[in-house]
Amino acid sequence: MLTLAVLLPGCKKEPTVVAKDADAGEVAAKVAGAGVKFQPGAWSTQVKAIDIDMPGMPPEMVAGMKDAMGHARAERSCLTKEKAARPDGDFFGQADKSCRYKTFTMADGKIDGVLNCGHNGSTQTITLKGTYGSDHFTMDMDMTGSGPGGKQMRMHVATQSNRVGECTPQEKTQADADEKAAAI
Repeated sequence: MLTLAVLLPGCKKEPTVVAKDADAGEVAAKVAGAGVKFQPGAWSTQVKAIDIDMPGMPPEMVAGMKDAMGHARAERSCLTKEKAARPDGDFFGQADKSCRYKTFTMADGKIDGVLNCGHNGSTQTITLKGTYGSDHFTMDMDMTGSGPGGKQMRMHVATQSNRVGECTPQEKTQADADEKAAAI
């Protein structure tokens, strides 16, 4: 059964979003409806794999993955006014319908959630813990799962994102094109 609630505490400025058994689009709609706002503009996001554990995989492959993913990768993107006002499922990372939030809470500058996904015979559970403000967010993601052959894996990824200024005209043009393509 789908249970979603948006609570606006009487004595606090920040809205609270609580969702259970919801897909990313439903969570995004509740976040937008509650008035949680991120500032439009250019954002720099760094993603770094902190730990990777894949029993049964050749050690040299695991070492290669750790080397490739263990360095923070920075990406700059443009958050348009439209996307900031109406975040969609992509904004929360797992927009496909095979993933559902078991729980999701966004309140008082903190995010907590558990996301379950199933793809082609594999399952994955992602535990999210982070902080946010209108111009920044951090997120630690612990992912555990199994593949079609029953092989287990575990990964810990850290994300940090900050608003770094205004979008360049090229970034704005690309962001507008991406939003139009996603609407098709």
